[in-house]
Parts: sequence; structure tokens; C-alpha cells
Amino acid sequence: MSDSLNLFTIKEVAGVLRVHRATVSRLITAGALGHIAVGSRKLIPETDLLEFIENRRSLAANSPEEG
Repeated sequence: MSDSLNLFTIKEVAGVLRVHRATVSRLITAGALGHIAVGSRKLIPETDLLEFIENRRSLAANSPEEG
């Protein structure tokens, strides 16, 4: 495999998104954020994290501004 797969813990993703770990767990449970289960651990591939961020960015750009 030439491309390395970066995996993040829930705690690391929470730090990147600046939210609580429980919020990341809820996103995973809701299916909004992809993950890989390794035993009882849930690891988030970098590609899934980037896709989640891009989807949120698109949603924000398409929503009407309040003001």
C-alpha cells in the first residue's frame, strides 16, 4: 500500500473540530461521520474527517444567512 491511512481517535477528532468527545460519538452513531471499529475502539479515517468538514462547509455556504 503506497498511500498511508491516517486514523484519528475520538479525542483527536474532538480537538480538531473543537467539540466535546460526546459530540463526536453522537456524529458517529448518527452516521454523519465515518469510522472504523477496532475492537471496542472507534477510529476515524482522515478521509472521513475531511469529507465531514467539507460537507459541513457546503451546508453552511448554502444556508441562508441570519441577520
